[in-house]
Amino acid sequence: MFDSDSIASPIEAEPPHHKPETSQRCRRFLREGLGRGEALLDVGCGDGELLEVLKRQGGFDKVFGLEIDPELTRVCHQRGLFVIRGRAEAIPLASASLDAVVCSVVIPYTDSRRAIREWSRILKPGGLVHATYHGWGFGWDYLLHGAHFKKRFYGLRMLVNSVVYDWSGRRLPGFLGDTLCQSAKRLRLIYDSCGLTLEREEVIETVAGAPRFLGHRLRKTKIG
Repeated sequence: MFDSDSIASPIEAEPPHHKPETSQRCRRFLREGLGRGEALLDVGCGDGELLEVLKRQGGFDKVFGLEIDPELTRVCHQRGLFVIRGRAEAIPLASASLDAVVCSVVIPYTDSRRAIREWSRILKPGGLVHATYHGWGFGWDYLLHGAHFKKRFYGLRMLVNSVVYDWSGRRLPGFLGDTLCQSAKRLRLIYDSCGLTLEREEVIETVAGAPRFLGHRLRKTKIG
């Protein structure tokens, strides 16, 4: 089984075609249209940048984050944010306790099925998820436009790992399988099995005709 404690290659932090407007579109998708409620969780909140925006935005009585990295959790606490340590596949919260979840490109580094199942478990009926993912274009971007061999190899193994995962349901071993490109088809199958309904999909930039990022708005429509 894939270990989501493993750390993806640091070269991912500097994508070949970094466009501020793409990052802005991803953030806008995550925060807009969440409505109002008692509690919202940012899964994999990192250093808390988005969490601060969501907190200022208002609409929820409680806005807090989940982060596995102890150093990033400490940074969030220094910023005055309420963040708990934990894994996306085993969120330490009660079932049906949240009104909304946001998740910014965390799923590619996790056991996708378990992490998405956790969203459904912790959401109240009718609760919302706003999530963004690396699409297949993300891998193609590295393979076609990477500045050096390591970046191009990163893209290649990301694409190969995704093909293997679609075919077998298993990742490549070790660092070769540390991240996946997500497809709407694969994600819909997981959503259906978890009682989540896809209400909206936004393709955020394309590379080689494939989505570089995907934004999905989900609603919990079934219990169980």
